[in-house]
Amino acid sequence: MASTIYYLAVSLDGFLAREDEGVEWLANYMEPLGTPYDYEPFYKTVSAVVMGRKTYEKVLSFGEYAYQGKPGLVLSENSDFKVEEVGVEKVSANWKEKFASLKASTEGRIWLVGGGEVANIFVRENLLDEIVLTIIPETIGVGIPWLGKTPLLAGWVLSEHYFSKNGVAQLVYSRR
Repeated sequence: MASTIYYLAVSLDGFLAREDEGVEWLANYMEPLGTPYDYEPFYKTVSAVVMGRKTYEKVLSFGEYAYQGKPGLVLSENSDFKVEEVGVEKVSANWKEKFASLKASTEGRIWLVGGGEVANIFVRENLLDEIVLTIIPETIGVGIPWLGKTPLLAGWVLSEHYFSKNGVAQLVYSRR
């Protein structure tokens, strides 16, 4: 059975992106850190992806779909919203059953890709096993919070940590 991991980069003040969804502040921090959680080695451990509609649309805005060949779920309550990718399914009211099925049939990791609102739901529903939080030493003032805006309470244990010369901190947490 797969584990579910929220792998993300945030500003020092806790945002995924600016309010307009801009992420240009990440540009100076794209070099590998030399950790097991750099993008390439991490992505090799990913067997499936889960994301919300807004993240899916943002991913497509960068060009072609970035997770080709990996099964996935896109959570959306919008009845007009359609997913075109092979192996990727839009889910709404039945998302927990579909997620449980994906988790049971997958080895490795399921990556919760971006999206503070969906991450908040996964934390509240106790469906998230691990968080890899890469903190970028930039403040942006306001933006999209990495765990949404709904209050929640959950305990985590720091299991690994890495620091780079350019001030990036990478923290790995497991659910307590």
